[in-house]
Amino acid sequence: MTNLVDAAASGDKRETLIALRDILANTIQNCESGRDMASNTKRLMEVMAELEALPDPATKKVSKHDKLKRRNENG
Repeated sequence: MTNLVDAAASGDKRETLIALRDILANTIQNCESGRDMASNTKRLMEVMAELEALPDPATKKVSKHDKLKRRNENG
């Protein structure tokens, strides 16, 4: 598990979201309050959606949006 403070300080959004995801999952697993579980579960789902929306560095896939943007910038 990546340290959240170190990940945030690095400026790496993916690593920060991964650390936050892991902390939230652990918090939910050990939660005894229904209210806290609901809010943490909602936030975990949001963090996971943000992670899924980021480009995967392993595939280095370029989105259609980025391709069009580059084409327009390069004339």
